[in-house]
Amino acid sequence: MIRRTTIVLIALLSGLTGALFLVKHEVQVLEKQVAKVETGVLTYRTNIRILQAEWTLLTSPQRLERLPRPQGLAALSGGQFKRFSDLPETFAAQYALRDEGRAPDTRTRASPDRARKPQ
Repeated sequence: MIRRTTIVLIALLSGLTGALFLVKHEVQVLEKQVAKVETGVLTYRTNIRILQAEWTLLTSPQRLERLPRPQGLAALSGGQFKRFSDLPETFAAQYALRDEGRAPDTRTRASPDRARKPQ
């Protein structure tokens, strides 16, 4: 006659075997996912290297010097840049009011103060 301990041990061993199979299967699924992610990362890194090489080529000073310039345009010099405070007072005041929302809207030629309210 089979003892109870033998039956319990066989049941325990069967349960552990099933659990081990499930864990093994999950690990295989996760390994496939990791492989896909690693492939994607490698693809992105390759694309980044290609884009960096293209950017370096497109922005090289030698290439930019050879590009045709539209007539009348030349490279900017340092003296061409102005500060906002260097602008005439009326110009600065107009843009300061526009930034505050109180200047006339030049696109619709209507002042926000005089805008008609819907009836």
